[in-house]
Amino acid sequence: MKLLISLGEISQKTKNTFKRFPITLIWAIIGTLFCLYVSEIEANEVFYGRVILTFILGVSWLIATRFLEEQFSNNKQWIFLITLVFLFFFYWHLPSDEARLESIYITRFILFFIAGHLLVLVAPFFFKWTKETYFNYLKTVFVAITRSLLFSLILYLGFVLALLAIKHLFSVDFDGKRFLQIFIVCIGIVNTWTYLADFPKDIHHQNKIDYGKALEVLVKYILIPLVILYLIILYAYALKITINWNLPKGWVSYLVIALSLLGFFIQILINPIQKSINSRPINKFYPWFYYALLPLIVLLFIAIFRRISEYGVTENRYFVLVLALWILAISLYMLFSKQKRMMILPLSLSILALLVSFGFWGAFSVSTNSQLQQFQKVYSEIETNGFTTTLKKKNQLRSIVYYLSDKQQLHKVETVLGYSPTTTFKTDNKWQLQNRLLDSLNIKITDTKSNTRSYFTLDQQDFVITTKGYDALKQIYLNNYHRDDQKIASYKFALQKASNRITIWKNNDSIGVLDCSLLLQTLRNKENTHNINQKLMTLEKEFEQVKFKFIFQDISLYNETEKKNTLSSANVYVLLKEKEDAE
Repeated sequence: MKLLISLGEISQKTKNTFKRFPITLIWAIIGTLFCLYVSEIEANEVFYGRVILTFILGVSWLIATRFLEEQFSNNKQWIFLITLVFLFFFYWHLPSDEARLESIYITRFILFFIAGHLLVLVAPFFFKWTKETYFNYLKTVFVAITRSLLFSLILYLGFVLALLAIKHLFSVDFDGKRFLQIFIVCIGIVNTWTYLADFPKDIHHQNKIDYGKALEVLVKYILIPLVILYLIILYAYALKITINWNLPKGWVSYLVIALSLLGFFIQILINPIQKSINSRPINKFYPWFYYALLPLIVLLFIAIFRRISEYGVTENRYFVLVLALWILAISLYMLFSKQKRMMILPLSLSILALLVSFGFWGAFSVSTNSQLQQFQKVYSEIETNGFTTTLKKKNQLRSIVYYLSDKQQLHKVETVLGYSPTTTFKTDNKWQLQNRLLDSLNIKITDTKSNTRSYFTLDQQDFVITTKGYDALKQIYLNNYHRDDQKIASYKFALQKASNRITIWKNNDSIGVLDCSLLLQTLRNKENTHNINQKLMTLEKEFEQVKFKFIFQDISLYNETEKKNTLSSANVYVLLKEKEDAE
């Protein structure tokens, strides 16, 4: 009887959750079914990726929208229309061409994803806020996340073990994709539904703080000692650079940011009980933490501005700079504001995540313009010196070219070069494009360092493969790791690490090797590394039962010394002809 009552309670709670969050749950169900369909047909077209990203993004935004809607006396359904329009525009702005689905769109998705989850933390408190109710709400969110993930994991493992038991006990074979599909259902539907079921509707009536002993122990004996440890490390490092009179390393930025976020998290946990609890570390955390943090924020700005002054702005440096400004603003707010509303932390960070994702002030526009300026600066320095420079400076130019190519902005250097690299060097391969551009500049290295890479490419304009006299032709990719798919019929090929030899097997028996050392030395002595004649990129090898012709489309070479060169990877067209007496 008790079991039936429990099942009835679960059923009623499920219905109530759907009544409260109908749009969110319908969205999650449709998104889950779509993901199941994509996994079943094993599609990898860009269209499916665009839809899946939009469904994932929509869950947190629709939850936040529902919480915001509940703050009005009369439910405002039009608020959902704004969110749905936002999600439509997100889908619409994603490129339909796979070649253009570059990092900028994934980064923007991550920013919107973070902003949506942060809005969930503040949406019920836009019009009414108290530190007691906000603390209880955050505690509810944490419990809901933990419980939903735990339930989903247990359910997933239960189904997986059941399938494995059926497979091994009854010899029933299952497609491997079934395990992925079960995971999709558990995360997309079970996790979302369980998470939403734990949210009370009367959030603003929960004024009594239940500050458990476990939470006090966590803050007092784990989190605050960690803050002290980080402070000691960073102040010791600051003392070191002061004594040695060196500028700080860029990596210190991440440690200062981690310390700041940890401190803000502790402040949120202790805010409602800081003045009433009998604990000196908790009582004194404010304001000493913020006073101790201010000198480290100065160190943070010095570190990031040093990197920007040397190498310009990239997305990572832009985000670090924005976080540094945000940390400074929050620290000053905590020190001088009388209200000290903790919801300002996630709310301001959510707004920043949205603002930096678009516009001429955004991360992508600022970073691209900065790297274009860096290209002009570095190129002008190299040109002034008669196209001779250090290896470090050449590699800096190479990095800028690759960055601009990755962002599909390399055509904008036409004002500097007098021509557009993307139209002059007709290739979609970013590595080929940067190497062909640098090769065309014929930059000479002045320092003695030679541990760098060379990239040789075949002249595609007059490239012809004659298959007469051969039985098979296949393009393969070779690197220093054996790959089972690099084979033709019963013949398999693998590049021997650091030996410049290609080992050839028939079935599991080695029939010989192809030595590429002479070819590599010939290429190394050439002035240009692109548009190389086909004859220079061709090797032939005959064995007892078969003969091969290897036409290298491109070769990546690691130059350890002037005389020692190691083949690290290559794209090769392989032709083979088995002799008549071969088995």
